[in-house]
Amino acid sequence: MSSFELSTLEVCHKPDEAHVLEVNGLHVHYGEICALKDVNFRIGCGHCVGLLGPNGAGKSTLIKILAGLLKRMEGEATWRGKPIGQTLPEIAYLPQVDELDRTFPLTVRGLVELGRYPHLGPLRGWRDIDSRVVVEALRTLQLEELAHRRLFQLSGGQLQRAQIARALAQEAHVFLLDEPFAGLDEPAQNMMGELMQDLAKHGRLLLVCHHDLKIVPDLFDTVLMLNRHQVAFGPTQEVFTEEILSQVFPKHAVEDAHV
Repeated sequence: MSSFELSTLEVCHKPDEAHVLEVNGLHVHYGEICALKDVNFRIGCGHCVGLLGPNGAGKSTLIKILAGLLKRMEGEATWRGKPIGQTLPEIAYLPQVDELDRTFPLTVRGLVELGRYPHLGPLRGWRDIDSRVVVEALRTLQLEELAHRRLFQLSGGQLQRAQIARALAQEAHVFLLDEPFAGLDEPAQNMMGELMQDLAKHGRLLLVCHHDLKIVPDLFDTVLMLNRHQVAFGPTQEVFTEEILSQVFPKHAVEDAHV
């Protein structure tokens, strides 16, 4: 079991029926290249969703659309009934570790503090509540002793925990993770998997780009299968089958998944 005390967070997330992410008729093009088409799904808080597909399938494109980083699209993406662009403070994007600029002179605490800025507004200064939430996020992710370290001094697992602490400080409802296990050793991968499941258990919604098929059933309760279009979406036990996987992955990858 994870040793992270998510249930003790002062900023508690209590989802209701309105906490739903919905995508309808999503199409994304880069010039004449179709990156994604016909993506349709609806999912509420309290789930850990695996985004599966080969390289170039559109997983990262979908994550960046939901993070508000890509604007050119057709269709609709809403959170709690509002367009994604109007709800970005409630959505946290956690890029791959190797996409982060570790040379930037930022400490772990500085990174976590960035999560509070959506709550400050143009005229509101830093408040006691902001400091309390940052300290609590650091404590929850067991980063107190690393708070003053620079990012380049962290291991991959420590940096991923710092990103999640930032998202907690942001009070995010939706966590968008792009290959969170990349570059992590086995103990850090196990810790990350437990933390992801705990986040879902405590009411967050996670959408996770992932490529290691062997551990999908252990990580995700829901799967969205992509191959530049939506192949399947639903509970893992219904979607993660040899028949559906063979539509997306080569035979040897399906065999290695032991479905």
